[in-house]
Amino acid sequence: MNEEFRPDVDFRPWGPFVPHDFKNQTITGVDIVIASVIFGLTLVNVAIAIYLGYRQTRSSRTPLRSVYVWLIWLELFVSFCMGLETFLHLLKVIKASFAFYFSILFWWCIQVQLLLQIIINRIRIIVPDRQHSKLIMIWTAVIVTAINISVFNIWIPARLQVSRGYILLNEVWDRIEKGIYLVIDAMLNWYFLKVVKANLIDNGLQKYNKLLRFNQRIIILSLLMDVMIIAAMSIPNSFVYVQFHPLAYLVKLNIEMTMANLIKRIAVSSSRKTGNVALVQEFASSDLSTTGNKSSSHHHVRRSSLIELRSHISATKAYPERQGRAVSFAPNEIRVTEDFHVVSEPLPDYERDGAYSRSDLEIATERDIKAADGTVVKSRSLDDITEGESMKSAGQGNGDSDDEAALVVRKNNGWGKLRG
Repeated sequence: MNEEFRPDVDFRPWGPFVPHDFKNQTITGVDIVIASVIFGLTLVNVAIAIYLGYRQTRSSRTPLRSVYVWLIWLELFVSFCMGLETFLHLLKVIKASFAFYFSILFWWCIQVQLLLQIIINRIRIIVPDRQHSKLIMIWTAVIVTAINISVFNIWIPARLQVSRGYILLNEVWDRIEKGIYLVIDAMLNWYFLKVVKANLIDNGLQKYNKLLRFNQRIIILSLLMDVMIIAAMSIPNSFVYVQFHPLAYLVKLNIEMTMANLIKRIAVSSSRKTGNVALVQEFASSDLSTTGNKSSSHHHVRRSSLIELRSHISATKAYPERQGRAVSFAPNEIRVTEDFHVVSEPLPDYERDGAYSRSDLEIATERDIKAADGTVVKSRSLDDITEGESMKSAGQGNGDSDDEAALVVRKNNGWGKLRG
């Protein structure tokens, strides 16, 4: 097993920037066994990611406009390409060259950037301060880009065996930058936990306790993937170690997509309760048990329940297939709680005459509701909470986001009422 795998005198490096005294790393049977197991696990996670990504893409109303959808599919594609190319090199199908080393590093840089941005996208769903979350996104991208540039200037010369100094520097810096990514990953996940607790749970949305507990456990697995990469550096063949990168980041990607599904499921869970009374009781029981001041907690319960109840619009009996539709405001869209009196108005002649077809009446994605004082309130919709702020509908230059679906039905040749 320690003998060289498929000895081949023609397996020599090619292309520019390759020194004349370049020596290939010895690939043994043990290396192939380890790499095969890792690549097999990578393919399993690829299949899981395709399944989760396909479901989330279908649930998105306009997937081609969703940055989140682009992020998950690009991360999947890049990770698979990196794993496949490295495995083919170990099988002596792809020879060493500047182009090969550059492509491997390119896949890795994109892989890291995308994964961290997916985590930040999850944070931006919850954070109420959009400017603050945008700064987190920008500074993370800047720091990671600076590290990537440094790796390009160290890792490629070390792989090409330009000098002994580059090789030693790469051994040190490679571990340092992996440690930096571990710290960034941990900080982003810690910040997410902090925001969920401060902005959701402490404000009465006790159902998000499930999200908090799940994230506290799954973050350990995510961070262990970074630890696994650092530990794999001890493997003698550096390209066997590279095989661990796509596996680790695909596991992280699957964790993120699972987290997105959980956020969506929890956010819409109240719509599956037996009426809004159960929702009020959920807020009341949770808040009264966690606060000492009974009068203040009662007021807080009432406000929280009011926010949640008014953010739900359910389908009518005319469309039973839409009964399970999830409709709720994203937490970060709740700014002010105000009382509005909705008044009905006579239907225009063209509506009364049946100018609209049945399909036109099923979903109104943006409808004006006039309050008693003349204020116009926008009814907004969000089909996929996993998209956060990444998708803006055409014509929404005024800053409105898609946060609530208003289901409208025709009844007795007229518009039905919105049910809340």
